Parts: sequence; structure tokens; C-alpha cells
Amino acid sequence: MALQDEELEGLANRLALLVSDDGEADNAGRAVGAQARRMGLSGGQLKGIFLAGIAALAAKAVRLTEENQKINELEADLREAREALQRIDAMARSLQRERDALRGESEQLHEALDRRRTGRQVRIAVGVVILAGLAGGTWLAVSGRALHWRDRDAQADTSPFFRSGIVHEKNVVLRKTPEASGDSLAVLTEGTQVVVKRTLWHNLEQWVEVEVGGQTGFVLSTEVNLS
Repeated sequence: MALQDEELEGLANRLALLVSDDGEADNAGRAVGAQARRMGLSGGQLKGIFLAGIAALAAKAVRLTEENQKINELEADLREAREALQRIDAMARSLQRERDALRGESEQLHEALDRRRTGRQVRIAVGVVILAGLAGGTWLAVSGRALHWRDRDAQADTSPFFRSGIVHEKNVVLRKTPEASGDSLAVLTEGTQVVVKRTLWHNLEQWVEVEVGGQTGFVLSTEVNLS
């Protein structure tokens, strides 16, 4: 038998009045009996409906308990997530401070490297200047020595009196200038007598200016015996 929702709701309302005061509860009990009979419900059916309602309420309570537990678990997860987020935020701030510290150290290292490079460049420049000075001093020394020898050439030993000499080497070349590459004027044989006009130094060698056979030229001093 199909029961109408309105009838069930009316029966439920009368059942709720059973917990009222004694007089009202008694009236509610008689009304429940009359309503159940009108609806064609037996006592067992009414008991079944009551027990089914209690079971539904128990199941609902279980569901609510489970839902509350899930809500509590979700709230706990949310708290853990917030705590983890706070830890991550603190770690991020710590990493940021470390990053800033490392950046400062890196800048200091770059500055120190720049100063070192600058100092090295200065030392290299000073070294170049010193080497240039040494090279210049060496050049001046060599040039001075060359000038000294040229001065010695210019201030050759000249005697106011001509001397005589004898060639003591074979095939001595009489040269136009006092140097080994000078032009050849004649070839003097061993024993040839010459008139020595002067002696001089040229290119670190001592030469003798002689006159022989109407020609004047130069031979090495080691090739002539002076008398």
C-alpha cells in the first residue's frame, strides 16, 4: 500500500508529541493509533517504520561522523600545508639572504681581481719601462763605444816623422781605406819596404797608412814590422 507523504508527515508529527507532557502525550498516543489505523498500518508496520527511521538516523549520524572526520583530516592537512608553506617561505628568505651574501662576495672578488689585474698591468708597464731603459742604456753604451772607437780613429796615432817598415807577410793587400772590405790598390810581397805615415784604429783593428811605389794605402799593423 502506497503511503502519501502528507499522511506520513502527519503521523510523524503525532509521534513527536509523545514526548510532551502527560496529558498531551496521552492525546498524541490516541491520535497516533487513530492515524495509523486510517492509514492501514499495523503495529508491526509502525514498529518497522520507527526502526527504519532510527537506522536511517544512525546511518546519517555515521555519515556525518565520517564527513566530520574528513573535514578534520582536511583541516589537519590544511594546517600542515600552511606550516610547510611557512617553512618554505622561511627557507626562501634564508636562500635570498645567502644569495645576497654570495653576490656581495662575488662583487668583492671581482674588485680584488680587477685590482690584481691593474697591479699586474702596472708591473708589466714598469718592467717594459725598465727593459726599455736597459735597452736604451745598452744602445748608448754600444753607441758610446762606437763613438769612442771613431774618436780613436779620428785621433789616430800620427807621428811628425815618417818611419819605415817591412812587410813580413806574403801577399799583403794594400787597401784604399782602413777596412777589410776596402778596395785593393796593390798586393805587397814579403820583404817590401814601405814608408809608414801613421797608425790608426778602425773597427777594433789597428791599421797602418803606408806609402809604397807612389801609392798610399792601408795595411794591418800585424802585417808590417815597424823600424
